[in-house]
Amino acid sequence: MKFKAKKNCTLIELLLAYHAGMSNSKAKKLIDNHTVKCGDKTLKRPDDIVAEGQIVEFLPKSLERAVKLDGFQLKIVHEDQWLIVVNKPPGIVSSGDTALEGQTLFTRVRSYLRERYGSREQLFPVHRLDKAVEGLIIFARSEEVKELFQENWKSVNKYYLAQTTAIPEKKEGIIRTWLREEANMKMVSYDHEVPGSKEAITEYRVLKTFHSMALLEIKLDTGRKNQIRIHLSSIGCPIVGDRRYNEDGRTVNYIKLLSYKLEFAHPVTGQQLSFKLPIPRSFQG
Repeated sequence: MKFKAKKNCTLIELLLAYHAGMSNSKAKKLIDNHTVKCGDKTLKRPDDIVAEGQIVEFLPKSLERAVKLDGFQLKIVHEDQWLIVVNKPPGIVSSGDTALEGQTLFTRVRSYLRERYGSREQLFPVHRLDKAVEGLIIFARSEEVKELFQENWKSVNKYYLAQTTAIPEKKEGIIRTWLREEANMKMVSYDHEVPGSKEAITEYRVLKTFHSMALLEIKLDTGRKNQIRIHLSSIGCPIVGDRRYNEDGRTVNYIKLLSYKLEFAHPVTGQQLSFKLPIPRSFQG
């Protein structure tokens, strides 16, 4: 839920202005039961001040909890009878052939569900993140829910944070190219359609700059393999730590790319869900 303040007011006054007839006690409960964001600030009190023109967003409180599985810490952000959202750490494959990859995030989540609810629990990957990438990822608990996600995947808003080794010329923009996987398994970007290529669209905006680097918010309009990594590299702003698409040699042992926000309508209940991770301190300097 998002509300724009029409004048300087308190948080509870803002709520009551948009919900005629709502009682003060219900408004306070709504505040208590949500994470309330106003820009970079978190509002916690009904009498917190909101300035005219500011946008206040009510987000479901994070349900993130850590579950230990044979030494692995599984971070669960949301769980219901239809789906589960987890915070993927870097360095683990999302899903795939366990004979090749060993334990994946998918097998860890499935093990958790089966230990908690029984051996008949099923799990289905909805999407994937690169092995080096961390952040929010969705799994479906039935094939039907997976299919509902896939049918409506374009309506899922997917946001990332990326720290880049250079600052884009424009503070915001849209990168539109055609990507094709070459024989060396590396994705190559073309400014026009070529045989075997797929259109890829990435939106970005600069949140912060420091030294010669930048912190970008990325919104994916398509979901091609390595799309963000190759698109940012194509405008001269490769991601810090990206050895595959970073040609200037400044690398570290991880990629500073985070799947930090997901927004979508619940495929079964229709409820609008929004999950957002805090910006890691390591991404800000």
